[in-house]
Amino acid sequence: MGIFAVGVWSMRQAWAAAPRMVALAAVLALLVAAVPSLQVVLLASFVAALTGADAFADVLTPFAGLVLLIAFTGPIEAIAGTLQWRVVDLIGLRAKQEVADTLATLPPTVLADPAAAADIEAGNKAAEDELAFLYPFVLSLLRDILAVVGVFLTLATMSPLAAVLVLVSLFPMLFASQRITCINARIWTDVGKLYWRSRYLHQHLVTTASSIELTSLGANRQISDKVTEAIARVTDRKAETYVPMLRWRLLAGGATSLLLAGALAALIVGVHYGPAAAGGVYGVMAAMGAVGSLGGNLGEIVEGGAPFERYRVLLAMRREAREPTIAPEALSLVTAGVTHTYEGKDAPALQGLDLRIDKGSVVALVGVNGAGKTTAVNSIVGTLDPEGGTIAIDGRTREDMPFQEWVGHFGTLTQEFGRYELTVRESLMPGTPRSDVTDEELWRALEAANAAGMVRGFTDGLDQQLGSQWDGGVGLSGGQWQRISLARIHLRNAPIWILDEPTSAIDAEAEQDIFRELQRSKAQRITIVVSHRAWTLRGMDEILVIDEGRVVERGRYDELLATGGRFAEIFAEQAG
Repeated sequence: MGIFAVGVWSMRQAWAAAPRMVALAAVLALLVAAVPSLQVVLLASFVAALTGADAFADVLTPFAGLVLLIAFTGPIEAIAGTLQWRVVDLIGLRAKQEVADTLATLPPTVLADPAAAADIEAGNKAAEDELAFLYPFVLSLLRDILAVVGVFLTLATMSPLAAVLVLVSLFPMLFASQRITCINARIWTDVGKLYWRSRYLHQHLVTTASSIELTSLGANRQISDKVTEAIARVTDRKAETYVPMLRWRLLAGGATSLLLAGALAALIVGVHYGPAAAGGVYGVMAAMGAVGSLGGNLGEIVEGGAPFERYRVLLAMRREAREPTIAPEALSLVTAGVTHTYEGKDAPALQGLDLRIDKGSVVALVGVNGAGKTTAVNSIVGTLDPEGGTIAIDGRTREDMPFQEWVGHFGTLTQEFGRYELTVRESLMPGTPRSDVTDEELWRALEAANAAGMVRGFTDGLDQQLGSQWDGGVGLSGGQWQRISLARIHLRNAPIWILDEPTSAIDAEAEQDIFRELQRSKAQRITIVVSHRAWTLRGMDEILVIDEGRVVERGRYDELLATGGRFAEIFAEQAG
């Protein structure tokens, strides 16, 4: 069933990608598959003509047939091969598009799951490196099967027993392939996790920011060794399958050889050594070649069966695709009793978060590292599924709307803000689903994020390539990248903003300008800010102090300082 599924998928993908090429390749494959049968007939005719020939003219017709057959077989195979590899490229493109489309539908809660991440990596690797290359083997397998069937039909007119033995010689290979599929499939759960780890580590070696840090620490070799270790474990795990797979191949090859030897013997005895025997012998030899080729192609398809299953697992994760939209308005955000405990932890990271924020308000979440602020933010945005409690926007909870509609209410800037090394224009556009954004709107967003002056200083302005690793690209500091990210939030213009340390990498003067703009425009939205800087909290409408997962204090800046509680403990030095 696995081989059949792989074959059907390959042919469907090929047909969808390039139907005319596939049709032409199929016709050429049929012609090549007919060659062994035609050779049997022409060789038998040629030998018969030689038996009673007195001159070359007596054998000219069968001789010319053999010559033409030989002359045209090579070019036909060359044309078919060229078409196949073009189709391979198109299949690879389609497979990668399907993976990308699937990943685009997955919420972060799925992407953060280690088991799902391993499945994604295994499926993605299959789409990138393996599945497209199965198509030539599937087409060649079909050609080989047709060739064997053609020889069977031709031999059936000479020796029915020999024909049956040739046909039966296919079955040992088919049976062995099923066993090999089972052996190969068992390793992929482990291999997928290892591929994911090696890719993750490799990214740190080639990504500019992390590679600079590793170089400064002299740690490149350590990470490189870990990449090598992960790849070596993949190699070792795959090597465990080689001996059992070889055993099945040898057994199948031995059984096939015995059956074809029996066919050869039945043919020679059955046709009494006449001219037909010569053609029949050649037919059995051609069948041997076709069955051998079939076994090789079958082996390649079998080995592709396990990656194909991982690819199907990845595509099965796909959620309902919806066009991204930005909600026009949000009047209130309410959380009630939101609680969450991470797997492997005894103490909850968040306990009973109760919060109400109305449009026009700016609320701050503060606390020491690990207090539960990020858990609260992730629960609200939807990148984390809390264990208990409810979160509602204008009375509607996450269960009341699709995930894409829910996240369409938010503009979120996290501490791990994206550094998209595209042009300035392209780096801003992920903030909005609109395709009609004007340059004026882009500049307004940059102005609001205190980034317009920086971009005007670039040679190409909005079309400046970002990232020094690209031709003509400019390198940015952490603060400059953060301004671009903040401009993306302004351009998105969602009704609820969640800003987690939005100015952590920005200088004090620019930070003041950014927060003044935030206060000036706060009436347009609901705003939640996470901050460790005391002065940024002075203008907040309410401050929630989170400690060990609980809201232990709430109030305005001066009120909280005056009470001498946890807020005062955290910010006493800054406030002083």
